Amino acid sequence: MNVLIVEDNVNALKLLRYTFEHYDCTVIEAQDGQEGLDLAARHHPDVIISDALMPRMDGFQLLRALKANPELKSIPFIFYSSTYTGDKEAELALSLGAEAFVAKPAEPEVLWEKTCAIMKAWDERRRTPAHPSIDESDEQYLREYSRVVAAKLEEKVLELEEALALRTQAEEQLRGLNAELTREIAERKRVEATLKEQEQELATIFENAPFVMLLLDGERKVRRVNGLACSLTGLSVGDMIDRRTGDALRCLHALDTNGGCGFGPNCQTCAIRLAAVDTFESGKSHQQEEAGITVSVDGKEQTTLFLLSTIRVTVGNQPMVLLSLQDITEHRKLEEQLRQAQKMESIGTLAGGIAHDFNNILTVIKGYGQMSLLCMPPDAPLRANIEQMLSAAERASHLTRDLLLFSRKQICDKKSADLNEIIKNVEKFLVRVIGEDIACTTLLADGTMPVFADAHQIEQVLVNLATNARDAMPKGGAFVVATERIMLDDAFVALHGYGSPGMYAMIAVTDTGSGMAEETRQHIFDPFFTTKEVGKGTGLGMAVVYGIIKQHDGYINVYSEPGQGTTFRIYLPTISTVADAEVLKPEAERPVRGTETILFAEDDEAVRRLTVSILQDFGYKVIVAVDGEDAVRTFMKNRDRIKLLLFDLVMPKKTGKEAYDEIRAIQPDIKVIFSSGYAPEIIQQKEMVDSNVSITCKPFSPTDLLKKVRSVLDEGACVA
Repeated sequence: MNVLIVEDNVNALKLLRYTFEHYDCTVIEAQDGQEGLDLAARHHPDVIISDALMPRMDGFQLLRALKANPELKSIPFIFYSSTYTGDKEAELALSLGAEAFVAKPAEPEVLWEKTCAIMKAWDERRRTPAHPSIDESDEQYLREYSRVVAAKLEEKVLELEEALALRTQAEEQLRGLNAELTREIAERKRVEATLKEQEQELATIFENAPFVMLLLDGERKVRRVNGLACSLTGLSVGDMIDRRTGDALRCLHALDTNGGCGFGPNCQTCAIRLAAVDTFESGKSHQQEEAGITVSVDGKEQTTLFLLSTIRVTVGNQPMVLLSLQDITEHRKLEEQLRQAQKMESIGTLAGGIAHDFNNILTVIKGYGQMSLLCMPPDAPLRANIEQMLSAAERASHLTRDLLLFSRKQICDKKSADLNEIIKNVEKFLVRVIGEDIACTTLLADGTMPVFADAHQIEQVLVNLATNARDAMPKGGAFVVATERIMLDDAFVALHGYGSPGMYAMIAVTDTGSGMAEETRQHIFDPFFTTKEVGKGTGLGMAVVYGIIKQHDGYINVYSEPGQGTTFRIYLPTISTVADAEVLKPEAERPVRGTETILFAEDDEAVRRLTVSILQDFGYKVIVAVDGEDAVRTFMKNRDRIKLLLFDLVMPKKTGKEAYDEIRAIQPDIKVIFSSGYAPEIIQQKEMVDSNVSITCKPFSPTDLLKKVRSVLDEGACVA
């Protein structure tokens, strides 16, 4: 059977062709009514199956054209449509001569069976010719066709309007969804940008943290490190990642033993390991706990001290431990240096107090001794005894000066000087001190090295160091004094814990002697500390050296190891140039007698008796007070007679300065002399007295005291 299929839908056309070919039919295809009409005229098919709604010529127009053609009108025509499926459409189709009107979709078997039934019924009817119910000459066809098409168009318009309304609603919903999606995308981008910015900030903080930062996983392996960690270990980031903590930090125990970093005996007590394990397992944080790691630096073992902190964090849904390590090795050194400086300051204060009290005693001894000699003839049998007593007192005075030098409370006659010249002047004496079996060498920097210093005290420093070096080299050796200009920068100050940045003159004093242990080195500048046998040293030599250098605003340190000799380095601030030497003033004339009344205030009874005796022997009238308050009361009773105040500075109840201030408020032109066991510079530095007030230092001799009294009394104006 030959079948002409007229269908504009390609998929529907293929399905119909497959259906009829399955039943051994020959299929002819047309995609619209016009093409179907042409093919029908050409092939005269056994049956035509056509869609109703098609372009150019629809199914109704095709059927009408076929029935109008005498050669084609006998071909059976079956409508197969999903558009025109109402009763009116079927009635019109049948009235035009269609055999049947089948609605889409139909199963292939059903469609075939219907086709076969329709063809059988057609075959029976064709023996009885039938006339169409619609006369083609009438307008009935056009009216019916127009009505059907109009109804269908109206139906389609309604469908389109509904579809358009639904589409408009869908578009509005889509626009709303698009707007919401746009907002969500914008918010997501903002959140992502914020998160990225926060991640960058956290990464920057992590990378630039002023302490070592390591992120550890559950096996204590390093997952992330910062730059300071790499600087500490000398490793790159890649070298540290995936290593255990100890390996990454270059711990000596972790690197040199198979059981290191968690499995060796040292690891069982490692504070870093224990803290990391505890934080990972329990979640407990550790803050500012001290820990040490033994590392190898230049072939030597040394311990680096840290303050460690741990906290458990979650990274990528995995628990980890953030470990921070703050290197406090240098901080501990600075603390030790500070404790040493504070100890030396405390000892210096004690030494100064002892020297002050001792000077009162020496004042009495020397005063009465010298007065006794004045009353003795040259051949007196006891004169030699008194001279020996005064000689011992003089040696004791040197001892107190040493104490005051250490405590930086002794007078320091500093002037501009060339450090190289000072060393040249003392070199010959150093050779004699050091001995013939020790080679003494000086290596001086070129040119001048101007410093503001007391040349005699610097010489004393070198002599003391030479004496110690000689005792450390009983079998001979080498002793070298070298000078060098050196710039102390911020790094030097931070490393050593002392000094101010600037240019310094450095003296290096080196010997090849027996050296000293670390414990001895730490106490080398302590007063009365000595390693010599009993009776062979006072223990003040190095304390005096320390005091002199500090009094010169300088710094001294010592490097020594047993059997490796010793090197002292002294740093003195330099000045621009060396000024001309000052011309010494001629010695003043010997004091003369006087008749004035002097108010003398002194809390030490022995000194009080001696001073009263000296003044009275030279004609002065003396009114005595035992403390500051007594001095003020006594002055108020005798103010018309008193011409001079002679006050000890340190007294109970009121100091000499406080008593003097009260008296000066009553009588501004009163003259005053203060006495003290401290040097005038120290007294004035402490703002105890004005710079133009006369001061006499203990232990003073009767002659010095009388000269001072006469000088102040003879001045035309008040010196206070």
